[in-house]
Amino acid sequence: MTMRRAVRVLAFLFWLAVPAAAASADTPSIVHHDLTLRLEIATRTLHATDTLTAPSTQRLAFVLHRSLSPERVLVDGYPTTPVAAAHGDLVEYFLPSDTTKPHRVVIAYSGVLPPLTMHTEREVLRALPPMIGPDGSYLPSGAAWYPDLGTDACTYRVHLDVPADQRGVVPGNLVSEATRNGRYESTFEFLDPAEGIALMVGPYVIREHVIRHESLHPIRLRTYFHASIADLAGDYLSDSARYLETYAAWIGPYPYSSFSIVSSPLPTGIGMPSLTFIGRDVLRLPFIRASSLGHEILHNWWGNGVRVNWDRGNWSEALTTFMADYTFKEQESPAAARDMRWAWLRDFAAVPSAQDRPVQDFTARVHDPSQIIGYNKGAFLFLMLRDDIGTAAFDRGIRTFWSQRQFQRAGWDDLRSAFETSAGRDLTAFFDQWLARTGAAGVRIETARAEKTPTGHRVHLTLAQDRPAYTLRIPVAVDTDAGRETKIVDVSGSRQEVVFELRARPRAVVLDPDFRLFRRLAPSELPPIFRDVMLHEATGTFVLGSDGQMRNAALALARRLLDREPKLVQDSADRGPLLVIGTPSDVDEWLRGAGLGSRPSGLRGGTAQVWAGHRSSGGPVLVISATDATALQDLLRPLPHYGRQSYLVFDGTKVVDRGTWPAESPKWRFE
Repeated sequence: MTMRRAVRVLAFLFWLAVPAAAASADTPSIVHHDLTLRLEIATRTLHATDTLTAPSTQRLAFVLHRSLSPERVLVDGYPTTPVAAAHGDLVEYFLPSDTTKPHRVVIAYSGVLPPLTMHTEREVLRALPPMIGPDGSYLPSGAAWYPDLGTDACTYRVHLDVPADQRGVVPGNLVSEATRNGRYESTFEFLDPAEGIALMVGPYVIREHVIRHESLHPIRLRTYFHASIADLAGDYLSDSARYLETYAAWIGPYPYSSFSIVSSPLPTGIGMPSLTFIGRDVLRLPFIRASSLGHEILHNWWGNGVRVNWDRGNWSEALTTFMADYTFKEQESPAAARDMRWAWLRDFAAVPSAQDRPVQDFTARVHDPSQIIGYNKGAFLFLMLRDDIGTAAFDRGIRTFWSQRQFQRAGWDDLRSAFETSAGRDLTAFFDQWLARTGAAGVRIETARAEKTPTGHRVHLTLAQDRPAYTLRIPVAVDTDAGRETKIVDVSGSRQEVVFELRARPRAVVLDPDFRLFRRLAPSELPPIFRDVMLHEATGTFVLGSDGQMRNAALALARRLLDREPKLVQDSADRGPLLVIGTPSDVDEWLRGAGLGSRPSGLRGGTAQVWAGHRSSGGPVLVISATDATALQDLLRPLPHYGRQSYLVFDGTKVVDRGTWPAESPKWRFE
């Protein structure tokens, strides 16, 4: 995920007015920062001086975190006393200025920042304060740790001074670094428009490799890893080089002169220009290099190289998910890609209608439904677009978009324009129906019949859609005596007759068996998964037994899974979604009393078993059977990540068995 400047102080909406001439997304207001920073980790103290060059259209007002205070302010060389106004954790400072000319502003400030505290992954997705600690310091771009003028973009030069056992990094080109007098000093420069400045400091071991490839300008690759994972650096450097070469060939030249991977003590996964900040524990996982690393590297093109115009929706996560996560599955095998498409559709089926939003309204991932819509449904749009216009035209559109919008802000309409140029036709209707509407296509076979003809066989289908109808290209597969044939059917009405000829006798017909259309799945394609319960706002939580420690652990786990305070129910008679938590004996007794028989066959062993199903009332149920309170506590971190599974077996925090109940697309069989 990219890190936009999450903190846009509400007061900016009222007083940081920019003249209309400066408000265009194509002519952003840009401030240059020349920052000199000294961090004392032991005392959590920041001493800083920022020399800003502000454009003539910019009113002079800045924001700092409440832990920081200006000590000296000069406007065009003259001392100035700002007027302060506090707003929660932030303080606004107003400066007198002439908006008809540029200004040079010098702000010296200091303070004691909050200590580094652990946060859950969901909390990290929201705004964090600047934090300092011996195991790592993180000063997010939106946390007002430097004077933020609220402009659209900035450029910067940062000189950093930290204790010798620490290393610091900001996105950008490393100009110099040295260790002297018990201190580590480094200077970074970023002269392309950026949405903010993020600073990361830690007891890092640095490893470096320089790419010199015929298709790339020299690129400095670095890892800033904690000592406990420093042995992973070599593999991360080599995989980073491979991803950079792949995307440069696909899209266009890598836009920066360096790329760094920085380990975080927090469970982060954030892409920034020329840098990604990933949780230390996450970096240990073997699949990260095969998936998440490529996703974060691609954000250097999408989201950082071409910045998001937030007023027009966040397209970057959708395009990055398609060109990274989904592309990796395509490279793995057709079956793996099909499974990902099906999982996306299955996830969407679990999103309550009250939480459904148009793709164009997505800005950032704050919970599972927003990710399902902004990442997965958005990526599905690009899959269907490529199927529609062809791979060659799609790739030309990607390269056109990059060449036209590099280091500018862009919206969905700019993407559409690039693909229209490459495809040579109007794509307004296609983008409008997938961006502006909620829901998915509800399409089905209403009738089907086959007849013998002098030259072979003929199939008559009646295809029906929920209203209002989509304009669709529907894959229809026909199983014949000679094998499977797939026809592409263009449909635009709520009910449409389709006829096609076959040489061999048809046996059965199935709609979109490979899940290439963003549609509502048939019941047989919807095996129960955890998200049916986790995402539903009406989910009730039923804790079995009376043990106090077990109950407290169960409630803590329910909060994590539901991302809210659980709604407790006293029995399981309610027909709505239900989360049931208890010991194996309590769970088995509840299953018998609820008329559900016994736990699924083969789901045994470990310290905890988790499975999804349906009760006799039809409501979804998620059952968690754990040996004791410790076994439940072990599930707090891993379990929320497995929402698309139907069953899991844990031994402590480790998954030893998992899977999804079988699913089958419905077939219309001919006599």
